Amino acid sequence: MRKRSIAAAGIMVMCLGLMACGSASNTGSSNTATQAASTSSAGYVYTSNGTDIKINDDVNAIVSKLGTPKGGTYEAKSCAFDGMDKFWYYDGFTLQAYQKDGKDVVYSVTFTDDTVKTKEGVKIGDSKDKVTQAYGSSFKENNGQLVYESGNMKLSFGMKDNKVQSVIYELKQ
Repeated sequence: MRKRSIAAAGIMVMCLGLMACGSASNTGSSNTATQAASTSSAGYVYTSNGTDIKINDDVNAIVSKLGTPKGGTYEAKSCAFDGMDKFWYYDGFTLQAYQKDGKDVVYSVTFTDDTVKTKEGVKIGDSKDKVTQAYGSSFKENNGQLVYESGNMKLSFGMKDNKVQSVIYELKQ
């Protein structure tokens, strides 16, 4: 199950990376993180290693607290926004940023395996019942995803056979 979840998450992250166009750069280093999630006036908040990660927050301040990711970084000219799309591949999740008003800000946080979970305890591999117990029934079901919206963002749980296949915090557009 874990290998399938990792493969599914990896494919999802690759698809996000393919949305960017232009030249790219990669680097690598190490970091360990603990994760959680909660809601605020800005929507759901993901917490890693005591650092809150909110949609549209300054990503440089977040990365300076989290440290250099073990999986490295990637950047490419954005096709969806002005400037560059940037990715940081931490243990268990990928942080993506885009440029807004000349500043790099958080666009999304994507779980990459079942070693991380939300504050409410939901992780890849959990049941739909666990998601609805933790987050309620106020979701939209869209193309196999349970989508919860709050503030300027959405929290999506990709489902297959009533099991969580992906968890993504992202900007609501």
